[in-house]
Amino acid sequence: MKLNIGCGKKYNLNYCNIDLYEDLVADRLMSAFNLEFDDNTCDEIKAIHIIEHLSFFETIYALSEIFRVLEPNGKLILETPDLEKTCQHYLKANGEQKKEILGWFFGIPHKGLQHKICFPPSLLKELLSNAGFSNISTVFYYNNESIPSVRFKCNKLDEGYSLKIFQIITKIRKAMLVKNFVDFTDSFIIKEQEDLIAKFAVELLKLEKNDKKDKIFDLVTGISVRSPKFATFFLEAIENKDLLSGNEIKLILKTTELLNDLDFPSILLNSLKKGPLKPGTQKIIFSSIESYAKSIITKLYQFEEDRDKITEKLKDLSENIKEIEITFFSFNLIEQKSLDYYYKGIKAFYKKNFRTAHNKFLEAIRLYRDDLFYYWNLAKVLAKLELEDQAIKFYKLTLRFLRLKKIKYKDEIKLDIKEELNWVRSKQGPTPKFEPIISIEKYHKISI
Repeated sequence: MKLNIGCGKKYNLNYCNIDLYEDLVADRLMSAFNLEFDDNTCDEIKAIHIIEHLSFFETIYALSEIFRVLEPNGKLILETPDLEKTCQHYLKANGEQKKEILGWFFGIPHKGLQHKICFPPSLLKELLSNAGFSNISTVFYYNNESIPSVRFKCNKLDEGYSLKIFQIITKIRKAMLVKNFVDFTDSFIIKEQEDLIAKFAVELLKLEKNDKKDKIFDLVTGISVRSPKFATFFLEAIENKDLLSGNEIKLILKTTELLNDLDFPSILLNSLKKGPLKPGTQKIIFSSIESYAKSIITKLYQFEEDRDKITEKLKDLSENIKEIEITFFSFNLIEQKSLDYYYKGIKAFYKKNFRTAHNKFLEAIRLYRDDLFYYWNLAKVLAKLELEDQAIKFYKLTLRFLRLKKIKYKDEIKLDIKEELNWVRSKQGPTPKFEPIISIEKYHKISI
């Protein structure tokens, strides 16, 4: 069988023509990144000017799906606008020509015809290689609409251990799609997921001639710390793949299901929030909780006699969680979560809702301890609330942060912090404004 993905209104004889929106000539309607075909069933796939209509991560999934359904050594022909040559044309074009070229970049404002991203050829070649394709060749040309384009030809691996690993990776992504575990509108979390998938693939590819069992246990443990639910997709994909025995997979699945039921990521986040509020300690605290989590999971794997005791302890911790704030325990996602509280605090500060601002800033610091403006704005709000002792404490923490980090305009910032701190201590001299501060931009203006 041969596929023509994203056929639009162009029917291709001897191919199964598929499209997501256009049903005029398509044989079947489906998404390019969620193909409704079994593994290893196609000997050739064409994807002509389709990936520019996908987002970056949708493209990764589309290449993964293409790899999955291709037979070993199956051929992929992929065409897309040549971003680099298009940019060169734009810079040399006159006004009217520039308008036309913008259409090459962004497509047409019609369902399914907008462009989301145009890839530099070198990046697309890297993505193809990361998806498991080999024998990658490129041809640069102009298509019928005179758009500078690039054609890639490549093949799926035909045999061996690497083929097995890449096929496992496609099964992971496919299971995530089927079970609605992928949100292409949330680039923060999907990047975290893809980073773990990439690490898993790289580590497994290194193990062709080595003992795999201990390494796989270690990899799955690390993934379970981030998201037990996410780890189940890895385990289900490697089932019957001679990497772990059926009993070992059942044991790990039993553990991940328990951790998922108890909202393990939220338990870990709650532990992080209870850590000391000291500037510069975020990585240390996060790493210690990560190590603690790995030790718990390892004990659940290895010591059946301790399982009930550990489970009861985790249940107690789970019951103390007021709300589920995250489903993925990640350093970057926690920082992003802290920013949500911080921006809400800034809004409340501007509206003079100082008690609300205080609570939001404090919650932001509990999640992320390494931002100067979290401490400084909280100190300002405490001064507004006339809670002098607490304000002094957080002004001191703000100054400590300045000592620990390299920050532009450090001297100017330090003077302003000390001016506010000294007034809170003495209540003498002009009263500072204690206004919200969200960046060092004002110091940049002063220096100009």
